[in-house]
Amino acid sequence: MKKLILLLPLIVLAFVTCQNANALTINAIPQKQEFGANEWIKVNITIQGYNGGQINWIAHRPDNSIISGIMDQQIKSEKAIHQIVRDANDNEFGPWSINYQYGGINQTVHFNVKSLDLAISIDKITYYEPDIMNINITSSYYSPYAKFAHSYFLDFYDQDGNSVIGVEEAEIKADSPSVSYHLPMLQFSKYNPPGLYKLKIQYFNSVSEIPFFLGDINKLMEISVTNSATYYPGNDVTLDLILTRLTESSGTVKITDPLGNTTTSQFYPQSALYTIVLKNLPKIIGTYGFEIDYAGATKTGSFKVVQNPQKLLNIQLDIIPNKLYYKPGEIADFKIHVSNITTNSITTWVTSPDSKANPEIVLPVYTNEITIPHRITQNDTKGQWKMYVNYDGIIKYSSFYVDGSPVDDGKMLDNAQYSVPTFVSEINSTTFKSPTNIAIDNDNNIYVTDTGNSKIKKFNAGGNMLLLWGDIGSSNGQFKNPSGIFANEKYVYVVDTGNSRIIMFNKTGSFVYSWGMYGKDPGMFQIPTSINSDHRGELFVGDVEQQFIQLFDSKGVYKDKIGSSLTEGASFSGIRAVAFDSQDNLYAISTDNKILKYSSIGEFLNVYGSFGTEEGRFVNPSAIAIDSKDNIYVSDTGNHRIQKFDSNGNFLLSWGNEGNEQGQFEQPVGLAIDALDNIYVVDKKNNNIQKFSLYGGTNKNVLPSWIENTAVWWAEGALDKKDFSQAIRYAINQGLIKTSSMSQGDIIKIPNWLKGNVRQWSSGQIDDNTFWAAIQHLLSIGVMKI
Repeated sequence: MKKLILLLPLIVLAFVTCQNANALTINAIPQKQEFGANEWIKVNITIQGYNGGQINWIAHRPDNSIISGIMDQQIKSEKAIHQIVRDANDNEFGPWSINYQYGGINQTVHFNVKSLDLAISIDKITYYEPDIMNINITSSYYSPYAKFAHSYFLDFYDQDGNSVIGVEEAEIKADSPSVSYHLPMLQFSKYNPPGLYKLKIQYFNSVSEIPFFLGDINKLMEISVTNSATYYPGNDVTLDLILTRLTESSGTVKITDPLGNTTTSQFYPQSALYTIVLKNLPKIIGTYGFEIDYAGATKTGSFKVVQNPQKLLNIQLDIIPNKLYYKPGEIADFKIHVSNITTNSITTWVTSPDSKANPEIVLPVYTNEITIPHRITQNDTKGQWKMYVNYDGIIKYSSFYVDGSPVDDGKMLDNAQYSVPTFVSEINSTTFKSPTNIAIDNDNNIYVTDTGNSKIKKFNAGGNMLLLWGDIGSSNGQFKNPSGIFANEKYVYVVDTGNSRIIMFNKTGSFVYSWGMYGKDPGMFQIPTSINSDHRGELFVGDVEQQFIQLFDSKGVYKDKIGSSLTEGASFSGIRAVAFDSQDNLYAISTDNKILKYSSIGEFLNVYGSFGTEEGRFVNPSAIAIDSKDNIYVSDTGNHRIQKFDSNGNFLLSWGNEGNEQGQFEQPVGLAIDALDNIYVVDKKNNNIQKFSLYGGTNKNVLPSWIENTAVWWAEGALDKKDFSQAIRYAINQGLIKTSSMSQGDIIKIPNWLKGNVRQWSSGQIDDNTFWAAIQHLLSIGVMKI
């Protein structure tokens, strides 16, 4: 009996131990403490002692709502994953808790669902008809893969909550943290009146709104008019307009004569600064009224026609500067054109930004066109200056600007920049048919758009063809009139002009991707002709029929644009070519014979050139390239030459003339420069590519044109002896005059009678050697002194 009593506690202890070993427990752990805004909820469940049956769960969501359910799937090895299928549409962002119940046991877990942040911004609060609304959308949730990315939906409403007319809902993929959308307000303002509106963006069920105003363009437009107070009978009447912006292609001007008769005509402004010239007005003495109507704005004024005591001739007078902005120390060149020669002299003077006038200079006139220089001193006031010209009583002016740091006078004496490129070789493929452009990659491989054959041809640095691809058509890898081309370290980009698109290939000619189509919206083209890249790898595309340069990333995604501006000198109707210097400044050739310069952030800096055959002027320029020293080269197609400029846009030299021999061109239309500073010139009509060395050891220096120009301008009184001394200094340093070298500060004593010799030299009566020998002789006998 005692033995039985002793065994009983042992049996009870064994039973308790066994019961603890099989105790029922629930262990629930969320896979994340913070789930993404669009993620499913996943909780790892472990039930020790699970012997089948249902697991109940109740979830408490951030809005205090409850969802519940049953886990009845077989738990293998006492483990399971509980999933709550959800997405960002439920708007349940914030703290969650889930309580699990099984066999009388409870377990609660807590976690968070990340909020879906949505922010929108617009670039301003008031928009007008010609504006583009730039919309930026930022969200905390996105997918970098476009096909998996969800969409933002953009809608516009008036202040009463009604959908606007003429603007459909826009859908944009959220494939990056921040995306942009550009809405032209032209369509918006066409169907909707001025007033308050709001932009609503929905992303899943999250909605964000932002208000904006559509302004009344009629109230925005202002017209300023400057005109002479009096005219003589038969004179042209000029009304200089300043428009706040260009919104219409035409306006009207109504003239009322002293008898009450009215005449109405149209004008077609090309820029915000526009001159209306009224011809053949009745020759009635008295007061005339004018009324100018443009884009809903009206400006009135008057002028008088008085008896001319000494009748002036009807002369057309034009003043064209070689660029708009100059640095202190530079010489500004003004091309003066008169329609007919009525007198043998012309008077010029300049006024400073504070309206102080320099002394007048009287210069001779021999032809319809002359060039007048103006030396900008190192200490001249920065700002807007004006060059005035008086020819036979006709007075006009042209504005120019002084800005930036002074130039180094010694830079003009660097003879290396006047080195004429040396012909090296020619790629004269018998299969070329009107080639138009060229690109060179990092390995000095050459890519040519053989436009007439609708092919791309690749050559090595020695001019041997490696491969070709393409044919005519609109399918992938086919072209219609291909023109521009650009190659980087991986890809070749071709401007498929006839199909209004850009095609991207790898370097073996295999098609990769294309983008663009015909149209005027962002990312669309009309007649694209050129493409190039800055050092960030962003692509810039020029179009001869669009008033902007479009910016894309390396995969063709539209990013931004640089548009024609109302800023003086910054307007253009189309772009033929683009290039970048080492500072990522952008140079663009416009269809109106100008070169526009922009900073790396798209700020307008300067404009060079105009129509003409003179140095620094162009006839249908079509290509531009920049060497390692940031010197600029332009294919002056209509003048059958290549022109070279320094980084400030000052003319240095040119080479080439019409022909088909070495160094001659018929239609130079494409340029490229390799890593060794060899320049390649594509000649469309000669069907060849000529290669020149820019800085080879055998290059010869030419006498810079500024030497003779400076001498002539000194002889005529436009420049002083200090400027002519600079020309002599260059001649001495280059050995044209055998005497002791000069330092920058040396002054030369020059007799005025030497001007006669200068005129003989410039007119060709004496040659270069004779002229410089005469200067050397005058120095040797002491008539001229250093």
